[in-house]
Amino acid sequence: MNNTPLVFIVVEDRQNKSLLLCRESAARAEEPLVVLAGTDAGPDYERLCRSYVHLSSNPPEFEKICFRRYFLLAEHLRHHPDCREFVLIDSDVLLFRGIGAHIRRVVGKADFSGSYMQPRDGWDPCQISPHVSYWTAEGLQRFVAFVLNTYATPSGRRKLRAIAARFAARGVRGGVSDMTLLHLWAQASGNAEPINRVFGGRVIDHNINGGHNLNADEFEVRGGAKRIVHVDGQPCVVTPRGEMVNVLALHFQGSAKLAMGHALHGRVRMVALLTYALLLARRAKNWAFVCGLLAQRAVGAGRLADAPASK
Repeated sequence: MNNTPLVFIVVEDRQNKSLLLCRESAARAEEPLVVLAGTDAGPDYERLCRSYVHLSSNPPEFEKICFRRYFLLAEHLRHHPDCREFVLIDSDVLLFRGIGAHIRRVVGKADFSGSYMQPRDGWDPCQISPHVSYWTAEGLQRFVAFVLNTYATPSGRRKLRAIAARFAARGVRGGVSDMTLLHLWAQASGNAEPINRVFGGRVIDHNINGGHNLNADEFEVRGGAKRIVHVDGQPCVVTPRGEMVNVLALHFQGSAKLAMGHALHGRVRMVALLTYALLLARRAKNWAFVCGLLAQRAVGAGRLADAPASK
């Protein structure tokens, strides 16, 4: 068994409160954390930008930044050949004691393991999140090559457009992102085993907003987030049957970042209150997005109706 501590890497070129809290959590968990703050992602990233096709409701600049981190990591590994494996985390993740050893056990011999939710209601967004993801150096190299090939070939672009069309038909935000490419590559390479499954009474959080994790309604909710209970100084989430599961990483997606400090310092009631207020705001934003789509479709239908008939 490899007893060398896993290195946790954050790709973040901005100093912000989330990153400071992430650093603090890693120090408390006694896990080594490296912050990559560079911006030169190398010639392969420039190749991607030339062939990139934007198929997301998010701005193109945002999606390109998400892709850039893998190329920055590849450049980092090129200069650090001794780093053969690592854990990529987002700056909005809190780590807790035991996370490194748990990841080694849960990933086995995989080259990659990321986080996702099982499809439900017939809807599969085809996404794997890298917010806490295990990688080998070889796995990262293969993924970067897969991304370049997918965007550079007609067959790859057709596959991505088909996924984007399913989002549009369903009327939901999102589309094609780096998480889409991770899903396609993980499925094709045999690295689709989820890092966020409950394993040995421990779990990695997919998204603190709500009770879903790997499975729908897997954990109890308090306010707008997973219910957190501290047992012997360690945070736990609670199953609907009342079982305590030690949570080793919490992911504060989107505006939930505002609750990171409260969660790190054990103020679980504030986490519940704050995330509930954010939940209401998020529902209002999603409803506005759907209304906007319906209005666009109504305008389009009206233009078709007013068009002169062909002779």
